[in-house]
Amino acid sequence: MTGRRFLLGAATVLTALLLQTTVLSRLPLPGAAPDLLLVLVVAYALAEGPLSGMTTGFIAGVLADSLADHALGRLALVYAVVGYLTGMIEDDSDRSTFLPFLAVGLGALGGVLVFAAEGVLLGDPRITLSALGRSLISSVPYAVVLTPFVVPAVGALVRRVDPELIRR
Repeated sequence: MTGRRFLLGAATVLTALLLQTTVLSRLPLPGAAPDLLLVLVVAYALAEGPLSGMTTGFIAGVLADSLADHALGRLALVYAVVGYLTGMIEDDSDRSTFLPFLAVGLGALGGVLVFAAEGVLLGDPRITLSALGRSLISSVPYAVVLTPFVVPAVGALVRRVDPELIRR
């Protein structure tokens, strides 16, 4: 990893965290707030592969956990797992337009399920079937809606900063 790539990752994660906590979480939308950080993690995973997705996910998750009202490390694990698994998705053709939407949708679905499973294991009383259903119904579509804004921007930024890091 180059210094420029590290600065790009740090700047985008901090910007997304700031937007997540100050704007998106305060929007009067039904259900859960859109998860910009998760979409960002999937974007890095698609652009650079599983290691980048996992690393970006872990760092973004730790930062998000430090501002949340749940146990430290829960989002770090969720984002790291989602980043790694979505980074393993490869498209043999020239990057289809459908792939990012599918990857983000599956990542959001998996993220909600892993977070809920962690909550059950840790005895979080806020994890109920109705809460899980509401979260799934809102989180996945919100993440998919953010996809055309985040994934291409991250890909372009990564190509510009460090072209040899892009997945072939």
